[in-house]
Parts: sequence; C-alpha cells; structure tokens
Amino acid sequence: MEIITLFGEGNSSKTYELTLKHPTPRTDEWACVGEDPELFHPEDLTQLAEARQVCADCPMRQTCLELGTARREWGVWGGVLLESGRPRDTPRTPGRKPYKRSQEAIARARRVA
Repeated sequence: MEIITLFGEGNSSKTYELTLKHPTPRTDEWACVGEDPELFHPEDLTQLAEARQVCADCPMRQTCLELGTARREWGVWGGVLLESGRPRDTPRTPGRKPYKRSQEAIARARRVA
C-alpha cells in the first residue's frame, strides 16, 4: 500500500499531519492509469461500454472488482458497474425517478379536470 501524507491547517490555526495507507496500490499495471476518472461513472450505455473496454485486458481486473465490492463503491470497477458495491446492468439516469401514480389517483385527476 502507498502511504499518502496530507498537511493542512486546523480550525485553531494549528498545523496537523495525517498519514493514510491508500487502499488501492498505485502502479502502471492498472489499465485505467491516465484515463479520465469520469469515464468510470457512466451516464449511458455508450460510456459504460467505453469504461468496460478499458478494463477488458487489465491484469488487475479481479483485484479492482474485489476492492470495489469490499468498499461498497459506485461506478465501474474491474469492468463491472457497481452501485454501493453491488453489480448493476445499466447506469442510472440523472434526476429523480418518476412518480408512479395508482390507477385510482389517475382516474380521480381526470374526473376533477
């Protein structure tokens, strides 16, 4: 694991240092090195296919998928689209889900109108 050290100023103007072990090893073995991170958060099937293409021949594909599921990640990990660590077939469309009205509510609305 790579160690990342962060420096910053706290609220009381004291300087602090924080060292974390990065959970994802950083090597050139990963096919996604240098790719735009937004590619792995697709909004449609075309973008999903592009992300999966990058992952297709990656030697770290299984490791990546295991990391994504263990950490309950979102996006494409190891060529699989995840939502909270669970596989998903298609990307979610932006915005709210349409409200599903019951047939009774639709009939009432038509009578009032």
